[in-house]
Amino acid sequence: MFTRRQFLAATPVVLASPLLAADAKPEFSFALITDTHLGKTGADYVKRMTTAVAEINDSAASFTVFCGDLVDRGEVAANQKLYPQWVEIAKGLKNEWSAVPGNHDPAEQFTKHVRKETESLLEFKNYRVLCFADAEPNPGHLGVVTVDQLKWLQTRLEEAKKKDQRVVLVAHVVYHENKHPDVGWYIKDKASREPFGKLLADNKHIVAFFSGHHHCGMRGWNDTAHGIHEVILPCVSYNNNRKLDAAPGFAEKEFRPAWVRVDVYPTKLVLNYKPVGAEVAVTRELALKE
Repeated sequence: MFTRRQFLAATPVVLASPLLAADAKPEFSFALITDTHLGKTGADYVKRMTTAVAEINDSAASFTVFCGDLVDRGEVAANQKLYPQWVEIAKGLKNEWSAVPGNHDPAEQFTKHVRKETESLLEFKNYRVLCFADAEPNPGHLGVVTVDQLKWLQTRLEEAKKKDQRVVLVAHVVYHENKHPDVGWYIKDKASREPFGKLLADNKHIVAFFSGHHHCGMRGWNDTAHGIHEVILPCVSYNNNRKLDAAPGFAEKEFRPAWVRVDVYPTKLVLNYKPVGAEVAVTRELALKE
């Protein structure tokens, strides 16, 4: 039988890595939820959004951003009565939240019911989240960024740089050019694409760009010249299997309606695919540059 002294002498001492210790617990977390589509037929999307809000409240999320398509076909008069209902559900969140409009959300309805401006920002610790409207209205599906929006974004980015903040962008439509087998919905028109691409390249403190719109589960890339992580989020209403296994970037094999909890570490973002009514199904790590 070992004595206590013999046991301690025979037991290897494992020294904790400073990097592992730093990443053992996230600095904070936030929630992203997209495409609630209240009013769409086929499921109880009000119940689904309400359940997602309750789950976010039970999570570690310090704030939440809704990434567009709040109401289904919000340009239809009969559906516009759903915006106040959407707002009441969102107000159930215990922490701060913001939202951007999608192609289903007319600007006049969004600014009347949800927020007075389509652009907003959230700040938490050393992060700044810039939320902006970039979706063409129905029947369009592409992204557009105006000259005024570019100025707004650049000003907010310069402020963030002075404060030594990392920046996350959130909109409805992704920048990344996604051709077949993807659906090809992105910031495409030349007047928007070139200056917005330059903005991404010039601002190295942008670490990620999150969007919704595609209903394809969780999908992403970081292979463009600017090297920013671009992620299409799973929709809380419905997702389709677009068979993207062989496509560039990553495409998770999970399609249940879901929201995403982002855990923020010094060296990475960890995305947690949270199906509504179920446990986290998929995690994805995004490495951060020094």
